[in-house]
Amino acid sequence: MTCARLGQPSFRGVTLIRQDEHPGDLAGYLNILRRRKWMVLQAVVLVPAAAIGFSLSQTRLYEATAEVLLSRQNLATQLTGTPDATLNLQADRVAQTQAGLARVPDVARRVLRKTGVRMTAAEFLESSSVSPQQNADLVEFRVTHRVPRIARQLATAYAQQFTEYRRELDTRALTRARIDVEETLAELAQAGDSRSTLYRSLLEKQQQLETLEALQSSNAFPVRDAEQSEQVQPRPVRNAILGLGLGLVLGLGLAFLWEALDTRVRSAEEIAARLGLPLLARIPQPGRRLQRENRLVMLEDTTGAEPFRMLRTNLEFARLDREIKTIIVTSAVEREGKSTTVANLAVALARAGQRVVLVDLDLRRPYLDRFFDVGGRPGVTQVALGAASLEEALAPIAVNGFDSRGGGTSVEGYGSQNGHAASRPGSLRVLAAGPIPPDPGEFVGTHRLGSILRDLRDDADVVLIDSPPLLRVGDAMTLSARVDALVVVARMNVVRRHMLRELNRLLETAPAAKLGFVLTGAGGGEAYGYGYGYGYGYTAREQRERVTESA
Repeated sequence: MTCARLGQPSFRGVTLIRQDEHPGDLAGYLNILRRRKWMVLQAVVLVPAAAIGFSLSQTRLYEATAEVLLSRQNLATQLTGTPDATLNLQADRVAQTQAGLARVPDVARRVLRKTGVRMTAAEFLESSSVSPQQNADLVEFRVTHRVPRIARQLATAYAQQFTEYRRELDTRALTRARIDVEETLAELAQAGDSRSTLYRSLLEKQQQLETLEALQSSNAFPVRDAEQSEQVQPRPVRNAILGLGLGLVLGLGLAFLWEALDTRVRSAEEIAARLGLPLLARIPQPGRRLQRENRLVMLEDTTGAEPFRMLRTNLEFARLDREIKTIIVTSAVEREGKSTTVANLAVALARAGQRVVLVDLDLRRPYLDRFFDVGGRPGVTQVALGAASLEEALAPIAVNGFDSRGGGTSVEGYGSQNGHAASRPGSLRVLAAGPIPPDPGEFVGTHRLGSILRDLRDDADVVLIDSPPLLRVGDAMTLSARVDALVVVARMNVVRRHMLRELNRLLETAPAAKLGFVLTGAGGGEAYGYGYGYGYGYTAREQRERVTESA
């Protein structure tokens, strides 16, 4: 496998890390839904429940429907031979015009006078509707009311009163002309001119107007009265189904929106893909007592020591066939567990038969002296100032003897290549930080500190250095030029994607070899794998069972 970064370990036949799934494929979407399942379930449950509750609080309403046929055949124009302008209009436009005409307040007042229902015209129009049917010359008149019988009466009267109103509009000009002719005939008859040619001509006009007026009334008439009414409110079943669909859409939308806004890292594979580094180990969260008392798992809890042994083994693989003795352990930001990790790793390496020196160069927030009893010895800053010798500052730490499962025997011939014998007990010495200098960033770049690190390198098998976070200060970048390799510690509930992007940029410019990263704070479902694709790893529960069985 080709390594993505210079100095990254690669071994024939061994897979460094599984690539993170593509966020746009089906597996990525399913993972998002699995992580946000409670959000989706809440929306699916709460929205239909709210819809049902709202439905049950509504007043019961019933709807009745009547129909009116619109006729486009104008017998009056056919008999007289006059052109009909409405024949050139589209049928749907004519029907829509008639539906709009039915919504005038005059028609509503006629309906209320006809039925005797106590309601204003505005209230009636608000509780009713008129709509043309598609591909038909039919118009539907719908009326809703709390009483089914009244709803049927209003709908039927609505259709009837509209046809009368429409007939009056269509015949208004003819009626006015007929009335004028009748008045003229009456005047001629009163004047004794009933035998004149004018009188006979007006009499013929009167008869013609009456005929046209009678024929004009057939343009719209009811074809179906409102014989039944159905309940339209409330509809809890329908609203529950609509609420279920809306809740599902809303839940999915919120889940993917929350996922897009959430910048937390989801898996070790995602960290590996974004940093281009192999996973060395997954370290679980230490117990509350150990955290509260600043105690180390490797010295206190044998059941939780296996992940650090795996980290030690993977680190030895990463150093295989390379002269790597000084290693910085850093992180992106604070509170990711780098100090705890490097302290436990130092104990694990010492138990494996290696001579280990642990140096606290996190001069911003030194922490290693809380894990180990350095006996009031001077720190690295005092050694650099010449106030104490290096031997006086190094505090020997008891590591509880030799670890029979030491990493020195995990790779054939590895112990001799790195200057220690796997068959002899190792040692651990701690060099504390000492008094904090006024400018820690300048101190880590001094020649005197470089000389101290070289002396430690010559005197030990492994020198582990706890440094400040990379994204907070530049101390770790300065130290990376003075050491052989670098290990990154990352915690999923602390590090964010934008932090990983910036961390990746800094790692690309760091001159030291990048051995990999350690995932801290892994939950019970995270497997404590080797990170090199060996094909076996254990969850926290499985690990406890293995320790119990071996005991």
